[in-house]
Amino acid sequence: MEVRTNTRVVMTGRILLFSVIVSLITACYDSGKVIVPLSGIHPSEHTLLAITPDFAIKAIGDTLNKSYPRLRTGKVFPLTGILRVDGKAYRFIGGDSLRIHPVAPLSNDSLGWTGKYSYLFPGQGWDQKEYDDSSWSEGESAFGPIAGKYPVRTEWGTEHIYVRRHISVNDKDALKGHKVYIRYVCDDQMKLYCNGCYCFGKNFTPKVKCQQLSDEAVAQIHNGDNILAVYGRNTGGPGLLDFGLYVENKTYSDADTATLKQMDLQATQTHYIFQCGDVELQLDFVSPSLSEKWNMKGWPVGFLSYQVRTEAQQQQNIEILFDVDTEWISGSSETDSWVENGWRIVKSDSLYLSTIADGTQISSDAGHIVLSQKLYTGNENRGVLLLGYEEGRILQYEGENLLPLWNKDGKREIKELLKSVGDRYLKIRDELDKLDAKWNIKLMQTGDKLFAGQMLLSYRDFTSSHCFVTSSEYPLFCFGDTLGNVREAYESFPSLLTFNRVDWMKGLLNPIFEYCKNPYYTKRYPPYDMGLYPIVNKQEKLDACSEEAAANMLMMTAVVVETEKDFSYAALHWELLCLWADFLQDRMNKEGYSSDELLDKYDKQVKCTLGLIAFRKLVQMREVYG
Repeated sequence: MEVRTNTRVVMTGRILLFSVIVSLITACYDSGKVIVPLSGIHPSEHTLLAITPDFAIKAIGDTLNKSYPRLRTGKVFPLTGILRVDGKAYRFIGGDSLRIHPVAPLSNDSLGWTGKYSYLFPGQGWDQKEYDDSSWSEGESAFGPIAGKYPVRTEWGTEHIYVRRHISVNDKDALKGHKVYIRYVCDDQMKLYCNGCYCFGKNFTPKVKCQQLSDEAVAQIHNGDNILAVYGRNTGGPGLLDFGLYVENKTYSDADTATLKQMDLQATQTHYIFQCGDVELQLDFVSPSLSEKWNMKGWPVGFLSYQVRTEAQQQQNIEILFDVDTEWISGSSETDSWVENGWRIVKSDSLYLSTIADGTQISSDAGHIVLSQKLYTGNENRGVLLLGYEEGRILQYEGENLLPLWNKDGKREIKELLKSVGDRYLKIRDELDKLDAKWNIKLMQTGDKLFAGQMLLSYRDFTSSHCFVTSSEYPLFCFGDTLGNVREAYESFPSLLTFNRVDWMKGLLNPIFEYCKNPYYTKRYPPYDMGLYPIVNKQEKLDACSEEAAANMLMMTAVVVETEKDFSYAALHWELLCLWADFLQDRMNKEGYSSDELLDKYDKQVKCTLGLIAFRKLVQMREVYG
């Protein structure tokens, strides 16, 4: 069997792909062309505001008022936006059904709850309130694999589980006129009963979901002791079960749903236009950290600017209102509010909100921060809502605490960033408009709408999932969820290259180069990753994907050099680059592979060849740029 022939065929395609990636570097922006905004890109979800990995806000669907935005973790961000026009209310952000508080919370929203459980079928009537469960085992929720990411406290390793949760209700009348929900997570199947009344059944739901109870099921709830009984089944792999009872505590059901007229997804912003009666509301969600003009990378601040327009001749009474359920987010209703340099700043736990102080009213009740502002149809028809988040995670690398890039001296505060962004939010937005126009033209030149959408989404996702820190040796380290993950860095390069973020590309590579220069690291290839928060140098995946890691590092370094037309970055790490190339050459000489393996994109021989091609390119560029 002639493997080499197949190898050459496959490698020709791979070389072409590599050439296409590198050729993106020389793609130019024709300033003489008419600016054509991207249109028709309506992703099922996208990063609305890239603030921090802990607090990146996603929009679900192509509008804002069918459901609440979510954090990157999947948790709801309970923000409601209301525009009142002459007393008539229109909802432009948020849904009308998830303004809820727990009667009996999930483990994910609390310190856990205790229930009775059995792995064996307990017999008929086990779901009834009157059933005697005194002989059942007792355990703390949730139920599933102890070592998983979800807060599990009772091991569930069998196929079946029966769980009874006793819930005390003191005032059933408080449920009248309010929607009642079950929040749950199940892997793989569940059936839920309330005091013996079958409510619903669900299949595989690995993320927390919410299900409204029917009027019949709510009618079964009474004062005193109640039973939520759940049958869970695991059909394979690890199982997971958690559930809780919630009730709507605040609603804007009297508000009409604003009509979405337009949605425009850009590189740095998302624009919405809503019709609220005879008033048009424009919303611009802006991530200042994506700016090129101002050095704001890593700033944990984003903002929502708003503007109203109307053709009505008479004076109208217009008010915009933002309601944030802080108790839902952090479990705390405590807030602190003050006015500073013309800005009203509100802090709850790690979340900061700020608006222009003049004409803004604030109230805080039942765990909600409500900011409302009078708007006029004259010159004062615009405003801004600033959002900031105080990062709580501190990375440690070789005994050194890596500080966030925006606070590298440890003396800056979020409120100062808020005021800095707020004082120039119009200039920032205008500058980002120009930047978006530039990238729109570049992406439109590809003629591939799917590619344009993918690049826009991945660019936003990158900034929302990576933190920017600084060390004593390097001005910028850029870390994703898995620290120093070479494959994730490689997959991020196309979008970063498209948007010319060479600084971020280097930020991904810097910690890996630094890690490999330490005396204790003696391998001839780079690590696949460098650990999980908060310790950088604790690898999760040892001695794996060595060829892929070495090849990816060589290819990414070649792209950086070609982009900058400067060999100095590779020169700093030339000894390591040569070591990795030698390793790949040895692997090519010593290992034999079947032709079937060549079909896989992570095939070792394909990766070795790509890495050696990149190294050959580096040698050539050393002569040209060195």
